[in-house]
Amino acid sequence: MTELCIHLKKETGWSKGLLYQLVDNVREYAIFVADLDGVVVSWNIGAERLFGYTAGEMIGRKADILFTPEDRANNIPEKEMFAAAADGVAEDERWHLRKDGSRLFVSGLQTALYDEEGQHTGYAKIGRDLTERIEAQRDDLKAFETVDERVRERTNDLHESFEALRLEVGERKQAEQLKAALLHRIVRTQENERKRIARDIHDHIGQQLTALQFRLQSLLTKYGNDRAITDDLEELRSITNQVDSEVDFLAWELRPPALDDLGLVPALKKYVTNWSSQFNIPAEFAGVGLNGKHFVPDCEINVYRIAQEALNNVAKHAAANRVSVLLELRDATLGLVVEDDGRGFEPDGGDLMTGDGRGMGLLGMKERAELLGGSAEIETAVGKGTSVYVRVPALFDEEKNLHVTT
Repeated sequence: MTELCIHLKKETGWSKGLLYQLVDNVREYAIFVADLDGVVVSWNIGAERLFGYTAGEMIGRKADILFTPEDRANNIPEKEMFAAAADGVAEDERWHLRKDGSRLFVSGLQTALYDEEGQHTGYAKIGRDLTERIEAQRDDLKAFETVDERVRERTNDLHESFEALRLEVGERKQAEQLKAALLHRIVRTQENERKRIARDIHDHIGQQLTALQFRLQSLLTKYGNDRAITDDLEELRSITNQVDSEVDFLAWELRPPALDDLGLVPALKKYVTNWSSQFNIPAEFAGVGLNGKHFVPDCEINVYRIAQEALNNVAKHAAANRVSVLLELRDATLGLVVEDDGRGFEPDGGDLMTGDGRGMGLLGMKERAELLGGSAEIETAVGKGTSVYVRVPALFDEEKNLHVTT
């Protein structure tokens, strides 16, 4: 603790006694000091609160008991000290162990300590418990996965109903008509559910996040002269802004308002831009021969979802460095091409027709194209990237196009 206080005293000019009191009484952050061998020499009340060990139980013991068995097996404690010694500071976010064996997710900062003569004497570590945030994100992801699972289950139920009807009718033409009707019903059900969930996310979670941002700004104004508090508030505001951005992207993925308000071309262009930013993959969008044309709602939503599914497959499986999306109107045909330079896959290996994972997504694209009287084709090879080609009849929304031209 002496070395830490010397370091802080140099940085802040505060007295050593005041610094001792500050560090020892911080409850929201675990702060402890270890020697060059990783043996704990000081342990504040925040560390006791987070990890469950008292100062008497920890001082004299190596700090690596706070790491998980798998991290100890991989020499993570030693690697952190080595990084701090080499660079002066080492940051990490990982799972740690409490005294009772339970796990907590800690954002940590380890700093090398030096005495007044510049000799390396040990390390100071500051950690913050982010377990609630990580578990909340996990719960949110699980909730969205549950929604998708329910949609898939309902889809499977409708497919089973179609097969039963096909057998009863016994004629291929009637069976195809029933299939188309069921698939249209699936699409409408999915879109209605997506629209409802997107609206709920925007109305409830979005409003709560906005209220939280206003409250944080109010607290920043109130405690503007207290650097320690404002630093924490700024960090909370940054986290809130990040969550707000991710919630907006989720709502956009579920149902983009621009698709209803502005049409397919602006909505898809914006989605490609947002997708590129979200997954940090360069992506280009180009529209050819469209001239501001609007298409019927079924055409726009299905082409949009095909493009969305293709890009989701890229994010999940392709490991691509670049993606291009082309939407082209030629004669009476609307064409969509999504290409990536990723790892590709073997099309004869069962990926296209499996009932889960990427195969389910590709099958869904094919079905959506067929709903519009069109087709979807996949060209791919291992190490050669993947191209998705979709061609559907261009069914125009004459009423909207009339407003555009006038």
